[in-house]
Amino acid sequence: MFWIIFTTCSALLGGLAGWTLGEQPAALAFTIVGAFVAVGIRDLARHKHAILSLTIMVGTIAGYFGGLEVGMVAALLAFPLQIAAAEFTQRQSPFLPLSLALTFLAWWLGWHFYNPMYGLIFALLTFLSQVAVHDAVIQHTHTIRRNFPLIGWFRYGFELIGDELRQYWFMSDIEERPYNRVTRRYIYRSAKGINNNLGFGTQRGYRDVGEIHMLPSMFPISDVERVGNRLPALIIGPKRRTPYHCPWPINISGMSWGALSEEAVQALSSGAKLANIHMLTGEGGLTPFHLNGVDTRPDTYERVAYQLKRLRAICTFGMIKAGAAPAGRVVGGGRIIQQIGPAKFGFRKSTTRAMAEKLVRSVYSAVGHNPDEPFTMLDIEKVKKTADNPQIVGFELKLAQGAKPGQGGKLPKEKITPQLAEWRGIPMGEDCYSPNAWDEFHDVPSLFRFVTMMQELTGKPVGIKIVVGNEESIREIAKHMKETGEAPDFITIDGGEGGTGAAPVALADRMGMPILHAIPVVDTILREFGVRDETILIASGQIAKGDDVAIAIAMGADMVNIGRGNLIAEGCIMALRCHTNQCPTGITTQDPRLRRGLDPQDKYVKVANYNMILQRELLMFLKSAGVRTPWELTRAHLSVVTSPMVEERMDKIHPYPDGSNGKRSPKLGEVPPDDANQIDRFGPKLIKIERRF
Repeated sequence: MFWIIFTTCSALLGGLAGWTLGEQPAALAFTIVGAFVAVGIRDLARHKHAILSLTIMVGTIAGYFGGLEVGMVAALLAFPLQIAAAEFTQRQSPFLPLSLALTFLAWWLGWHFYNPMYGLIFALLTFLSQVAVHDAVIQHTHTIRRNFPLIGWFRYGFELIGDELRQYWFMSDIEERPYNRVTRRYIYRSAKGINNNLGFGTQRGYRDVGEIHMLPSMFPISDVERVGNRLPALIIGPKRRTPYHCPWPINISGMSWGALSEEAVQALSSGAKLANIHMLTGEGGLTPFHLNGVDTRPDTYERVAYQLKRLRAICTFGMIKAGAAPAGRVVGGGRIIQQIGPAKFGFRKSTTRAMAEKLVRSVYSAVGHNPDEPFTMLDIEKVKKTADNPQIVGFELKLAQGAKPGQGGKLPKEKITPQLAEWRGIPMGEDCYSPNAWDEFHDVPSLFRFVTMMQELTGKPVGIKIVVGNEESIREIAKHMKETGEAPDFITIDGGEGGTGAAPVALADRMGMPILHAIPVVDTILREFGVRDETILIASGQIAKGDDVAIAIAMGADMVNIGRGNLIAEGCIMALRCHTNQCPTGITTQDPRLRRGLDPQDKYVKVANYNMILQRELLMFLKSAGVRTPWELTRAHLSVVTSPMVEERMDKIHPYPDGSNGKRSPKLGEVPPDDANQIDRFGPKLIKIERRF
């Protein structure tokens, strides 16, 4: 009854306004528009379809009235209604039909009161204005359109004809760096949970020198076996008071708040939670954005419906209650490994406290009493308090970063806001360089003493992050592990091709081993000393697809961390402006104008889907190779093209020194129980993305 009265009143008021402006023809047009607006609002609140009634209304009016003007009005209004039918059916969104109705109204007013040319101009300006408002204010899905209303639509036009242009004039889909168009398209489609399959065969140079091929088993694991769609947890730090049972060997690399916007960090954190994985914080410290993740707002339909209920309650003098206001939902953050770099952001002692400690130590030293512990700027109490948080599952000490080994982290001054400066304790207007080396240790023995102290202090796994250089340094680590029984709980190997941070071109281009070269170096040396199973090897560096994950694990890694792949899942278009504070997608910028386009409520689901696609594809590779867990993959499952028409197995190129044939014995937990709501025969179920506006 309410909607009948509301629609009738809306139509009558529209007709009255039209009659005042232009008598019968205008009254007709305004009556139709008024009724149409009411029906659109009804759809907005209830998701009901009113297409049949609208079509009958237009048909009846067109048959009843005569005259050229009235006939054109009815005919032109019927057109947007037919478009609205498809829009309502597919998206249940009233915006397109409402926009077309207002556009038509503007055209008719311009034509009726001026001339046909004015009508066209009014219609065009009205439609473009509505699109701009929708892009910038209402929709939250497309970052580029939100930051660049109207102009952002050109991107879709260029993409629409991009394949044809590239095919005949420009570069191919596999030529771009660091991630080609094929890889980016794969990530985008995976994040949206839509078909990412390939048609007409691979575009890779499958027989090119250096190409790695995975060798399938003649008898693959059947995908109908329930064990084929989940994995036992990998236990990191089994000797610690609180070991970490890591459910999946695919996780999110460390990228700090500062390098990324708070919205990007929130989306990564909640995406990690949904995908049942962990993320690293980067060296910028632990923030509420890491811990809390995304706090979703009520759906637009719910908010509009509530406002209409309030209006109804007011009109009925409170006889009909509006009910409770719709509330958002806290998604929450995922598990976190806290990364600490030489600058110790978030864990530094205050300057006053540090100076006092230094003075006391100098006095002790002057009278011949040296303190037992070396002076450190690391606030032990802050570390201990952070470790007490159950969301923190481990700590990583960053010795080097793949993008710029030998140089400390850099946060360009353009990205430093007052909030960031206060958080990190750094000045405004200057590039922030963290030290390139730790004060607390300078060689392997002192490094291990510090790692052991952190393990005892936190009770949780503590690892180190390195970029492989001189093999002798790795041998010294392995030797120390053998002689003392001490070991980092994990070693993260960052490939020289890593690159989420701002880096000098020379370092990014030349310094550090590529990840697939570095993994077998570390794995082989640890095996030589018989300590391979004493630590977990984690690989990171331009890993983006399921085959990258499987190859890295077969080469000798136990797990992988992925950084840039997750940024692409959030909507990164590889504009290569990460260091300028001008990222057009709002991911690697602190500019509020650009950040507003990144809606974490939309992006966290895409991050989760992307990682679950990787999980499903890893399971697919395991079945094809005839093994049940990733840690059964070895270099014998890989071959590489060494010269034209010549392939060699990877275990011949990088032989195992201990006669193990690549066998490893990581500590594993129990296989999770079946959960039909979360998994199917191929792995974790993807999350359906609700179309919002």
